[in-house]
Amino acid sequence: MQALEILSSLSMLSCSIFGALCAITFIIIVIHYPQFWTTTILLAFNSAIAGLIINVASGSQALYQLNSNGNDALCAFRGFLLHAATGLLYQTLCVQTIYRLFVVVYATRRYLQSKRIIISITIIQWLISITFAIPA
Repeated sequence: MQALEILSSLSMLSCSIFGALCAITFIIIVIHYPQFWTTTILLAFNSAIAGLIINVASGSQALYQLNSNGNDALCAFRGFLLHAATGLLYQTLCVQTIYRLFVVVYATRRYLQSKRIIISITIIQWLISITFAIPA
């Protein structure tokens, strides 16, 4: 069973590193080319930041699984961090869904599709996501 746990942790670590590298690459590209900042790109940028956070949390969990003997005091905290990061990622997807709703269902109400409205919704999403860390 030990070999399976090591293989699982290595797989989790490699996927986390790959996901973090992809998110960092996207974030750097978006930052360096502001002329391409559309609402859709900004929403994807929001999800890339959340993806980076969750991949860093997953990678740190995999590292501790590889190095730990099972008596780790921070295991519960890292599990909570993964839970909060997953909630953050889901909320970024909800913001994208709200934008698609505004584009498809409320197509005649152009003000709902503006960057100002979407950025406001995104800021509210991040403020709500911060409350996930309150129990910690």
